[in-house]
Amino acid sequence: MFQPTSKDFWRGIVLYGRNQSTYKLGLAEQLLYYADKNISKIPLEEFGDRWLSRYADRIKNGSAQGKRRFVNGKEIGITSTERQIELYSRDEISREVAIKGIVSDSLEHMVLEKFHTLFKRKIPEPFFEVRDHNLLLNNNLLDLANNSQSKDLNKEVLGRWDLLEYGFSKPDSDESLTIIHDDIMNNHGLNANVTLKKKRKTLTPLVPILNGYQHGKCFYCNNDLFDIHVDHVIPWKALKHDEIWNLALAHEQCNLNKTDYRPPKRFVQKLIDRNESVLKSDLPLKEELKKVLGVTPEVRYQKVWDSYSLVKDYPIWGGSEKFNPANDDFYRRWLMSLNDSFWGRKFDNV
Repeated sequence: MFQPTSKDFWRGIVLYGRNQSTYKLGLAEQLLYYADKNISKIPLEEFGDRWLSRYADRIKNGSAQGKRRFVNGKEIGITSTERQIELYSRDEISREVAIKGIVSDSLEHMVLEKFHTLFKRKIPEPFFEVRDHNLLLNNNLLDLANNSQSKDLNKEVLGRWDLLEYGFSKPDSDESLTIIHDDIMNNHGLNANVTLKKKRKTLTPLVPILNGYQHGKCFYCNNDLFDIHVDHVIPWKALKHDEIWNLALAHEQCNLNKTDYRPPKRFVQKLIDRNESVLKSDLPLKEELKKVLGVTPEVRYQKVWDSYSLVKDYPIWGGSEKFNPANDDFYRRWLMSLNDSFWGRKFDNV
């Protein structure tokens, strides 16, 4: 029986939270910031001061922080934080008043109450509590932030934040998520050695987005990811597009071994299952997948298998439908030894 860990609950909140604004991502980023410094007690005014600065930086280029829509020609959905920053930037209120408004409207009576809700239920092991106008971080969060993979968690938070901003800022756009603008590029320091071929888009921005849904594991061998490549599960040569439903993260070596071979059918089914899992998240990934694959599971299922039929004459990876690198102990040991030797070389040079 699956027993979720604190890390599982954290990733669930970040990836599957219902997002009408970016508040949960803003809160998650700040929680990791303080926990990484081992600060467990933060006055709400101090927390709100940093919140104001972080959001002011995020919105200076016009990035929307809430789900916008128009009613009778009037735009609604601007968050309380955005309003406070706008008033402060016009010198209509002081910074202290703006912080007080943020603490009251955005934090205390909004995201601090809702952060621990996942699939309409409170998680059993929260990461913080509010007491006497202080935010108190507990060991669930402090241990998580001091884990060796904490940097990956922060990158996932920032990647999800970028993604929501993109969706909120362009709610009616026909652009695919595969052409997320270059202003999201290289902003999280990910080691994503993306192999680019002629006419392919740069796929690096998708790494932190997909990483959470794969739980930091290679799509093919199921080992912890390093030297990350974004792979087209059904070969790009056949489909000639970079739509996110056909993309997965893999080790460099797994990706280079597979190249343009046809994957065994088990990976097509795994791709379908992954996409259905992503559909449990909120905008814009859900809407993107529905747009390109279809509204119902049956239609999406057929679309993927129809796409796979285009490569029926391609040679199959591993030479057999039975090939599965995740069950090949020799391959897995060999792959992990590459990771060990990589880090060994790195530390030897320090």
